[in-house]
Amino acid sequence: MKGTPANEKLFWNNRARNYPLPFEPGNLAKIGRILRLLERMGVRFEGRKVLDIGCGTGVYALPLAEKAKFILGLDSSREMLKIFRAERRRRAIDNVSCVLAAWNAAPSSRLAGRFDIALASMTMAIKRKADILKMEKAAGERCVYIGWAGVRRNALLEKVYAKHGVKYRAPEGAAIVLKALAELGRTPAVRFIRDSWERKAPAEDTMRDIEVGLKVNGAKMDRDWVENLLKKMTRDGMIKQATSVRKALITWRVP
Repeated sequence: MKGTPANEKLFWNNRARNYPLPFEPGNLAKIGRILRLLERMGVRFEGRKVLDIGCGTGVYALPLAEKAKFILGLDSSREMLKIFRAERRRRAIDNVSCVLAAWNAAPSSRLAGRFDIALASMTMAIKRKADILKMEKAAGERCVYIGWAGVRRNALLEKVYAKHGVKYRAPEGAAIVLKALAELGRTPAVRFIRDSWERKAPAEDTMRDIEVGLKVNGAKMDRDWVENLLKKMTRDGMIKQATSVRKALITWRVP
């Protein structure tokens, strides 16, 4: 994705329609596994104040509420935060809040020193040394970054993107963060994991996702071609996709 603010807003507001919910059993199990791995890497969430950068629907913030003292989520997608707030109300979680804000625009002075841990997962918000330093300024104890690590496979999207002259690949993530940390002299703990998921959706929803995905990558969708492809894949009115990825869990102490 071409990482302009407009593209990121379009992409994430669209993704909110079918993004995983915090307490869906399958998603909750995956988040629980990652949190246990982070604990083995030295991260302690019990009684801590946590800043969740790019919090989305609250997939980390809301399950973490039973351990943490307080969690503030930041996200630039209004649609994601609507779901976050609805889930928080439904579960009557009172030690979690969220704010509509892009990380690069969030006032550093209002965040500095307010948290013990800064967490950023699968977000494009952290990509420069300045972003990392801002995380460290907000967190007095430790930072955590969970990001793409060079592998993303999806047979349907690979075929569609190739047709439109776009390479389907994992977004930049862990590699640029690790490079920036090295330049800052940090020595993070790193662990790589595999993840996968399946999604079933009506053809019209899949078409919309493809159109937005191509648009933010600078390509215009060939509607007739995509429509014909999806017709061949439709079973009982639904289209099934499978995605497999590699992620990096990265954590380091604040100097």
